[in-house]
Amino acid sequence: MNWRRLALLDGALLGLAILASRLALVLHEGVGHGLTAIVLGAQRVSLRLSLFGGGYLTPSGLKTGDGGYALFSLGGIAVNLLTGVAAWIVARRLKRRGLPYAFLLMFGAGSVGQALFYLANGFFFGEGDPQGFVGRGGDLARLQWMWILFVAPFGGAAGLAARGWLDFLAAHYSVDTPRHRFAWTAATVVVVTGAYFALWCATWDSRVDVTLRQQRVQTEIAREQQRRPPPPPPMPVTPEAPAPPPPVVTEADVAPRIPPPVAPLAMLAAGLLGAGIVLWRAKPPPAEPATLTPWGAAVPIALAAAAIGAIVLMGR
Repeated sequence: MNWRRLALLDGALLGLAILASRLALVLHEGVGHGLTAIVLGAQRVSLRLSLFGGGYLTPSGLKTGDGGYALFSLGGIAVNLLTGVAAWIVARRLKRRGLPYAFLLMFGAGSVGQALFYLANGFFFGEGDPQGFVGRGGDLARLQWMWILFVAPFGGAAGLAARGWLDFLAAHYSVDTPRHRFAWTAATVVVVTGAYFALWCATWDSRVDVTLRQQRVQTEIAREQQRRPPPPPPMPVTPEAPAPPPPVVTEADVAPRIPPPVAPLAMLAAGLLGAGIVLWRAKPPPAEPATLTPWGAAVPIALAAAAIGAIVLMGR
């Protein structure tokens, strides 16, 4: 095994993964939500992005009915699905399986997979963009069962992504046996995913990197604060006496109302199963050997660093 070549490849792939995920996030928030909000009459929008995770957009002056609210809420997911499918089609039409192919594959599969994952978990936890299906103030929890509809499509998308990835690997390593396919996938996809996850954890920002489960916790805490009677006012009561603080509610108080992570675990299992079946059975045709130089690997790494730097500057 040429460890230097593998290190160059994984470094380049990590850079491409960062670029693909940041592009998908910008399209989700900036185009899907931001542009939609402006078209619907928002006076301005405020965008906040995580370095490696998610983000959120806050519109000011947006006044619209349920139809407009649905467009605003679901616009990000719709943009990710459309651009992801388009990137996948373009990638499969490329004749060479080089780094541009890998980028389009990551962007396409990642955009579609993340959209499906977000939809499933949104319905399961009753939070996030899927709220657009029930309108502002609607009860998304009554549609919790709909998360099941996205399990099979997510597994299928993972299988297609694995099949496309084998075509890329075939240009770099031998993937003629299941053992080789699993080994080289672990040495590339698993290593790059682990490195990306480590970067995400190291730069975690609780103001931006909020999971749907955390949103559900905050929603339940707010509901419990409204249910509980406020504490008695201080004695003696005077006009200058401050208003009593709201009742203190912690996550432990609402823990029984938070569903266990069945949906995310089921989606991940479906994805691993779909990809695993393809890696076991599929055998891509021989591909033209691809070359990778240090300079070629440095380009996506430098672009990824520039993208992260731009997010840092934007957040100031």
